[in-house]
Amino acid sequence: MQEENLKFLPFPLSKKLHAEIFKNYNRVYIIMLREFVNRRKELRVLEELWNQRGLTLVLVYGRRRVGKTRLLEEFSQGKERIFVIFEDKPREYNFKLLSRKVSEFVGFEVEIVDFPSLFALLKRITRERVLIVLDEFSYLIKKEAGVLSELSRAIEENRDLNALVVVSGSYVSLLEREFFSYSSPIYGRSDANIKIQPLRFKHLPEWFDSDIGNLVKIYAVTNGTPKYLEFFEGRNVEEEIKANFFNSSAFLFREARALLSEELRELSTYLAILEAIARGNTRVTQIANFCYMKENRVVPYLRVLGELGIVRKVTPLFGKRGIYEIADNYFLFWSRFVNPYYEEIEGNFHESALEDFRENFNAFLGKPFEGIAREFLMEANQRGVLPFRFSKIGRWWHKGEEIDVVAINNSLKKALFVEVKWSDLTLREARRILKRLEKKAELVGLRDYEKHFGIIAKTIGRKEELELAFDLEDFGRLLSSGSLRKESGDRNPEA
Repeated sequence: MQEENLKFLPFPLSKKLHAEIFKNYNRVYIIMLREFVNRRKELRVLEELWNQRGLTLVLVYGRRRVGKTRLLEEFSQGKERIFVIFEDKPREYNFKLLSRKVSEFVGFEVEIVDFPSLFALLKRITRERVLIVLDEFSYLIKKEAGVLSELSRAIEENRDLNALVVVSGSYVSLLEREFFSYSSPIYGRSDANIKIQPLRFKHLPEWFDSDIGNLVKIYAVTNGTPKYLEFFEGRNVEEEIKANFFNSSAFLFREARALLSEELRELSTYLAILEAIARGNTRVTQIANFCYMKENRVVPYLRVLGELGIVRKVTPLFGKRGIYEIADNYFLFWSRFVNPYYEEIEGNFHESALEDFRENFNAFLGKPFEGIAREFLMEANQRGVLPFRFSKIGRWWHKGEEIDVVAINNSLKKALFVEVKWSDLTLREARRILKRLEKKAELVGLRDYEKHFGIIAKTIGRKEELELAFDLEDFGRLLSSGSLRKESGDRNPEA
């Protein structure tokens, strides 16, 4: 690639990007493709299944945009494979797709009408192990539930077929119900079930050449979903957020409604509930009041959103009464800053939405940062750089008092209490917060436990003077080298 050919790019190529150049109609196009990030555990499991003999079935599932197809493409490289991506269309259409892929694989024209005939054909003509990827299989189930009985029969009749069959799909609740329900015809047939989750915060440095503060902002609006990360470069993040969420033609502006519309009826009710939670209404009574609904009517909607992985119920450590929160940062941001202004943005009257974003985004970051802080502590716990290894972590609240993170080891009778602040703190401010934390910890009731107190913030002045004080600088060090400050080596962590 000649340097002069790159002058028109809006940003320089980084080590995180590949450039593929092709010519069409005398114009040069640049396609930017991200490197394949993480998924080492999933690839290892799939390779172990591939190395088995006989017919092996695995379910690979997860929300849309989470990277299932990319994972399977990466895994299938260099293997004898039939890879079909089904569409939300009638059975006849999808089996024509399958027939075309099988014909390409076997080298002659075939018509596949069901899975038993496909497996029987492959058993007759193949000896080497073959990979069969049935991506977006949930579309087939939606159109015809009996397809699961058909697949189950194909497996039972062709156990000696030397193949790894991967069933993949995005309708999480549907697939979990069909594959994990005792009454389902496919129950017990799968040799492994792999649920693909969004990338964790610690994986973002593999994706972006950017500082940790920018990565916090990106994670706070994308939740680490690979497809969403593709829309960010990590250079001027707040401007990138504006371009991706407050523009009526942008993918991320419409994505939330598109996903919800595909899964749910009564869209307006679900949107109202999500906005209620995003604005801090976390109890059923509060949500019902915000939505002008009766409490008993709200609960079924919350249950459905929970099945989709969008909302979760959280209970405090040592408590029973839970609250509801939005589990996905993308939906949390979209429900707080985009949905209330959706029609205005769609009509290009986006100034009110942008003003709300400018005034309140920094405060909004506090909630996603709490989740990132818990992930940081779990990573530090695994690497043994805390005063002790905890076995349980969560939040605590009671009668108006709240502690962001409580981590305990019941066998050692040790507890760690941590406050999380998306703020730049002076040493004096940090000490004041820690003193207040010690008083709140007395209310938790762990009187015979050895207690440790910590604070996590954006920056902390003279943090080395405190026992446990971490900021974004420590996040970067832990992710890059596996260690924290030099002082952490003197903490004598217990195994």
